[in-house]
Amino acid sequence: MSESQVLGVAPEIAPAGQKVEGGPFGLKGLSWAVFEGGRNPYYNLIVIYIFAPYFADVMVGGGELGLTLSGVTITIAGIITALTAPFLGVIADKAGRRKPPLAFFVGLMIICSALLWFARPEGPLTMWPTMAVLAIAYCCYGYSEVLHNAMLPTAGRPSALPYISGLGLSMGNILSVGILIFFLFGLLLPGSGLPFALPEQLIPLDRATHEPQRFAGPFVAVWMTLLMIPFFVFMPDAVSKGLSWKQAAADVFRGENRDQGPSQTLGQRIGVFKAYLAQLFADHPHTMRFLIARTIYADAMAALLTLGAVFAKTFLGWSDVEILFYGITGVLFGAVGGFVGGALDRWLGPKLALVWEISALTALLLIQLSITPDSLLFGLIPSGEPVWNSPFFDTLSDVTYFLFVIPVAIAVVASISSSRYMLVHIAPQERIGEFFGLYAIAGTVTVWMGPGVVSLLTWLTGNQRIGMGGIGFMFLIGLAILWKVHAPKRGFAE
Repeated sequence: MSESQVLGVAPEIAPAGQKVEGGPFGLKGLSWAVFEGGRNPYYNLIVIYIFAPYFADVMVGGGELGLTLSGVTITIAGIITALTAPFLGVIADKAGRRKPPLAFFVGLMIICSALLWFARPEGPLTMWPTMAVLAIAYCCYGYSEVLHNAMLPTAGRPSALPYISGLGLSMGNILSVGILIFFLFGLLLPGSGLPFALPEQLIPLDRATHEPQRFAGPFVAVWMTLLMIPFFVFMPDAVSKGLSWKQAAADVFRGENRDQGPSQTLGQRIGVFKAYLAQLFADHPHTMRFLIARTIYADAMAALLTLGAVFAKTFLGWSDVEILFYGITGVLFGAVGGFVGGALDRWLGPKLALVWEISALTALLLIQLSITPDSLLFGLIPSGEPVWNSPFFDTLSDVTYFLFVIPVAIAVVASISSSRYMLVHIAPQERIGEFFGLYAIAGTVTVWMGPGVVSLLTWLTGNQRIGMGGIGFMFLIGLAILWKVHAPKRGFAE
């Protein structure tokens, strides 16, 4: 029994009575993929590399408080999403049509992004209102992901769905890199006098008032508006199941309008779900143990990605140009990680591959946290003096921290690849779809843990490095649980 069946919803592969056709470059598949290309740049520009460092450093004031409040914003939004997104998915399955609520959440995201232009310490959008706007947009991002992913089965024929999904991810990453390059070379570097810099900005924006950073908000708003038009025009919606969204919500929360069986209260349904999970642990303990381990180390990786740029800004004092160079390099080298993960999976098997990858991330994080603006390895090597004549990354500390983004990005993406293969390797094949559903849900409902740990430790100790060190402890906990997972050896090199 799957989670959707526990809550009274049968999974649907395609609209009733229809045979879904089309490949990744068909009108439907391409429209579905373009949606990710329109939405994913929000995460890279606002949550990680451009607006988040500006918020932490300029609006909050930098230092420990900047890192703490950045993490708190993600944590609050993550908890709200965790408590509501699973129910949203079930209600969507019962109502059928997903475009109307998806349009609402995307529209709210667009409005929130546009409002970030007004985010300044002196107003009109001061620190606390900006945190609220960011949290609302972050929740909408999660909700849109749930609804958009639920429409994948109608985007093409079953054999093409993996390629359509991969095309969406590729579009999101490639377009994000292109936008980051535009901000770097078109808005931040022009006029710097460097040989490869333009004489003037492509769009005249005042750097003194941080207009290039605030411009990321309205840019994303316009970008999403334009790129999501093909999805809403050409991507077919699911067939309505006869229930309005209000009726579907009443069915989920109060047990109304049920076609079969007696009505159940929400508490009764939660009880059934608990029993379902207990049975899974009894029948498949190693697969469930792996899902717990993956949840913990994946949350740690999410915190490392979302708060890494903020840490470089608030602790190392990097400029916005350096942050963008850092981000672009990480995204580009992350593409190598998929090949590394695949090679390690075939050579060592997925469990040992994950052990090496997570161990590498733990060691790399420790080395990164040993770097201060003035020294390496916790003060053993002085590194604060300029080592070359450059306006960027001029000290040994800066160069070392920057170069470490390459192995970190490779290890992160490799671990994502190995995690997917690990689940395929140990889950019962007749229930693989069910376990991948749990895999996705666990990644959604606990994404707040990593930022929450960093924020709490930073607030308690007043030390950003100790706060970021909490990520390392999460890696170690996930690694310890993973080590107890039994993964039978198979022909990995086949």
